Amino acid sequence: MMRANVLRRRPLPCGAPGSPVRAACLVALGLAAALAQTPAAAQDDGTAAAGSRKGIVFTPRVSVSETWTDNLALSPDNSRDRAFITTVSPGLTISSNTGAIRGSFDYTLDGIVYTKSDRDARLQNQLSTRLTAELVQSALFIDVTGNISQQSISAFGQQSPDGKLDSPNRTETRTLQVSPYWRGRLGSFAGFELRAMGQMRNSSEGGAGATSGSGNTKEGSLSLNLFGPAGRELNWGLNTSTSRMHFEQTGIDYRTTSVIGSLNWVPDVDWGLGLTGGRERSDYFGPEATSVYGANLRWSPGPRTKFSAEWQHHSYGNSHNLSFEHRMAQFSMRANSSQSVSTGETPTAATNYQLLDLQFGSLEPDPVKRDAFVRGLLAALGLDPNSFSGTGFLSNTASLQRRSDLSLIWTGPRVTVTLSGNDNNSRRLINSPTGVGSGDLALTDRVRQRGATVSVGYRLTPLANANVSYSRQNSRGDGGVGGNDMRTLTANATYRLGPRTDAAFGLRQTKFDDTSLFATSYQENAIYASLTQRF
Repeated sequence: MMRANVLRRRPLPCGAPGSPVRAACLVALGLAAALAQTPAAAQDDGTAAAGSRKGIVFTPRVSVSETWTDNLALSPDNSRDRAFITTVSPGLTISSNTGAIRGSFDYTLDGIVYTKSDRDARLQNQLSTRLTAELVQSALFIDVTGNISQQSISAFGQQSPDGKLDSPNRTETRTLQVSPYWRGRLGSFAGFELRAMGQMRNSSEGGAGATSGSGNTKEGSLSLNLFGPAGRELNWGLNTSTSRMHFEQTGIDYRTTSVIGSLNWVPDVDWGLGLTGGRERSDYFGPEATSVYGANLRWSPGPRTKFSAEWQHHSYGNSHNLSFEHRMAQFSMRANSSQSVSTGETPTAATNYQLLDLQFGSLEPDPVKRDAFVRGLLAALGLDPNSFSGTGFLSNTASLQRRSDLSLIWTGPRVTVTLSGNDNNSRRLINSPTGVGSGDLALTDRVRQRGATVSVGYRLTPLANANVSYSRQNSRGDGGVGGNDMRTLTANATYRLGPRTDAAFGLRQTKFDDTSLFATSYQENAIYASLTQRF
């Protein structure tokens, strides 16, 4: 009975009245409309490289896909539900690399219809936007980031390889962050940045039982950063900040205030050393003020190699961030390990697009060029930009999160190989709530998720590509909660029918083994084809 109730809840359309996402869409669409009014707006031929275009680039598109699955409801073998899934997806991409507004806006509306099934038709939204507006030249700016995607509610619930399948453990999550800031100088003595940030997260549904929770959060922060004149070998900095995080389901607020000074030494262009120290007041363990201190190191022996390390002591748990990046002519890698307090403001999983965008963030600083490169690489590999590369879960409480990531890409004349792995360990803080509505961390003190994906793409002709990928995701908890394991094998081919037309065909097999409290094991096979027309 509970399952039937969950299945009747559907993701809200982007403009649904009363939905907080309406504001998110209006802000993002407002900036996108501002881009449209820029005189430099232009469209080029579809064969041109998007990253090399100047001004504003509009790319409307529509995609039609058909999927046959032998297990739409993701049920055990004896109760499979075979069905066809028809999806019509109009979308729009806007990018700008000049003018007062820079960045990218990408939105897709999926209309999903089920044939040979009693499932209702529904809508899904996909949004990825990152824009910076320069309101006053070299002084006043505003950053806007927005995301709408499909996300697992629980790490221990049923996982699925495709958001169009009928899983009760999936919800549409919408995140909007707006951050205005003012940069300036205090004579020749110092520079400053005064920044405010507001963020909200909203999800369509909240699961059931102990893992229920709306997933809705609100966060606000204010910070002032002072720093010495650039170019000095020995420099200083002072940062003061305050933030508040509110969880709608539990009614819990977390507040943090800090004043931290820094001393930085740059003996050489390749090296940088720093020390930090100050005071911090947080209520993760109840209101208390404690000392904070740490150190950091930066090493960049050349434009292709970067290493950074940062460590800081906190009363609720030490934080660190280690990062190594290296790039060669045909090979690039990125390794990262971090530990910090997470208040669940962002989903713990990353989409294929986010994973590659993060990997190439320092290698291609220009967001527009990087966006074009990442989307081109995903298209060549036959990967959905909005599919999650990890399971993840919605969090309704604060946790100490330790995450390690490794990603490798090798590109040859005809072959492209990508390998990614992640290990995410979330531990509940002592004073976090442990009742209905606090999510997975109400069931266990620790949630560990590990995953790996390997993809091999081969360029058959200048217009055709083939790709095979295998992924495995694993979730485990303490205290007899159990866990689950999902393995997915995908093979697909893409073909460019014209300068603005692409076709794709693929096969997918998924096996999900569940030893958790939910016991929702299944196996699914699917065949799919799609046609995309850009205008």
